[in-house]
Amino acid sequence: MKNIAKVLLCTSILFFASCDELEDALTGLTDAEIVQGLREALNVGTESSVNTVSSVDGYLKNEVVKILLPPEVQELKNTVDNGAIDLGITSISYSVIMDAYVALSPNLDSDPFEELITAMNRGAESAANKAKPIFVDAITGMSISDGLGILQGGDRAATDFFVATTSNALVEAFQPDLTSALGDTKALAIYTDLAGFINYGYDTGLPLVGTINVSNYIDLGVELPESIEGYATQKAVDGLFYFVGEEEKAIRADPLAYASDIIQKVFGSPEAQGN
Repeated sequence: MKNIAKVLLCTSILFFASCDELEDALTGLTDAEIVQGLREALNVGTESSVNTVSSVDGYLKNEVVKILLPPEVQELKNTVDNGAIDLGITSISYSVIMDAYVALSPNLDSDPFEELITAMNRGAESAANKAKPIFVDAITGMSISDGLGILQGGDRAATDFFVATTSNALVEAFQPDLTSALGDTKALAIYTDLAGFINYGYDTGLPLVGTINVSNYIDLGVELPESIEGYATQKAVDGLFYFVGEEEKAIRADPLAYASDIIQKVFGSPEAQGN
């Protein structure tokens, strides 16, 4: 009799344990697990992103994330490259005037526009490591109400959600660090001198003309920005987001290639495949 009781007890234990396991299998991932997996994917993406762009030429030599001239400064470059001042008796190209201006400017060399591009990208590369804790804090504090929808979204659905909910705050938080780096690479000084070209007084060497002020002739159709810090910060953050998205694509394509158990569980689940 005792043996029969033991068998029944063991059978009951096994039955209920099996029921629990079956229930887990039927219900699939919990919301908490999905959110944890999404956060972990973004953290892994942030780590990879920062490692990529913080290396030498991480921004500068990658055409996808390279920080180019602000549109207004590009317009100035186009004018300098192709325009000229018509003085009636003769004309003087803006490139000639720029050469004279550069020779007098301590922070400019032969090609101030390329120097500015290089300095902005070097600053972004230098400051990238300081973006990591800012991104991680944002990921931790981010509210995710539709985890399953994001999990079943596109290749970079989590990244897109991350961008939409935190981008402005991340730019604001990261700007002081990047501004400091832009100072170290002389990007700020280069831009200040470059923008000063607009008010440059150029000696034509012509007796009837004398010195002319560039501002009286040049018409860009736009005003140059007062500073480049905001622009450079936004572009640097955009570059980081790009690589976070690329890592998310890789995670979705092959979650088992990652050591994280929660990434394997969440992104390798039927839910992640829309099943």
